[in-house]
Amino acid sequence: MPSLSAALLLAAAGWATADAAKIAKGRQVYQEGCVLCHGQDGKGNPEWESEVRPIEFSDCGTTAEPSDLWQHIVKKGGRAAGLNSVMPSFGDSYIDDEIAAVVAYLRTFCADADRYPPGDLNFRRLLKTGKAFPEQEWVLRASHAPERGSRETELEVVYENRLGARFQYELALPLRAQGGPGRGIGDIEVEAKQVLGFDLRSLSIVSAGVGLVLPTGSESKGTGSGTLFVSPFAAFGKGFGSGRTFVQAKLGVEIPADADKGDTELQYAVGLSRALGLSRRAFVPAVELTGSYNRATRKNEYSGWLELSKPLNKLGHVIGSLGVQVPIRPRSASWRLEAYVLWDFGDGPLWLGW
Repeated sequence: MPSLSAALLLAAAGWATADAAKIAKGRQVYQEGCVLCHGQDGKGNPEWESEVRPIEFSDCGTTAEPSDLWQHIVKKGGRAAGLNSVMPSFGDSYIDDEIAAVVAYLRTFCADADRYPPGDLNFRRLLKTGKAFPEQEWVLRASHAPERGSRETELEVVYENRLGARFQYELALPLRAQGGPGRGIGDIEVEAKQVLGFDLRSLSIVSAGVGLVLPTGSESKGTGSGTLFVSPFAAFGKGFGSGRTFVQAKLGVEIPADADKGDTELQYAVGLSRALGLSRRAFVPAVELTGSYNRATRKNEYSGWLELSKPLNKLGHVIGSLGVQVPIRPRSASWRLEAYVLWDFGDGPLWLGW
């Protein structure tokens, strides 16, 4: 565990050590209420006997969890987040500022915390707009166009994993289950993303990456394009006010390897959302605008989305979302229903936190 003098020397070095007075106060609270179970080094007291192993604060992966979740657990106890009741509540022992200070101090146990984007910038996933934050998630997405003549159901399984502080890779497997010329596996997408920068004070984060859409689907069945697409993109996220209103945006280009089998398209999406409470426990209504510009045909098509998401368990690492697409241009396009269920496996097993 860094000493008080070391913590003070680290002040202003980054988001995890930016407030020397707060870190010093947090260390005091930690020594009074936390060290018996969690140990001097944040890895757990080896002399403390319990059926539950305390979380290791030195694990930099914990930076992906938002501060308000940690504060909620410290204040209300483990049971409030679906965790073991061995973690007691400290809401009667410390005021909110002291609890916020000890959570800030916990961040310093990760020696490289300032290289990791903080979980406060891990804004709620929207249906269409990509996130700038590097994630560890399984996502099952379903899309359905219910109108006759264009009825179609599509499923997609997405796996996202973070490597190191700022890099993420992603695999997406699409499947047409109903409608269209045929059914089957579509074009698989592989994506890499790197966080370019973030700032906790302004609640902003920006990333860039590239995706490859592989021609694994069937052209004859209409589940594939028959050519490789390269898709460079940039993603941005920003919070406002108390950190419960968010804007997220993504801008990219799809470039076909074979121009006879596809057109180059500019694709864009922007979403506005508002958490109606703690970020990991609240309903989050959102609106999105998504669209594409086809360079060959010069057609600009775009749609609006209305949606609502909510964590399905107390820990908030299993989330469901449901929304509707409203076509704007062309207005003759079919409206769609879309939903997802995600599991943030970086926060623990699927069965944890209920």
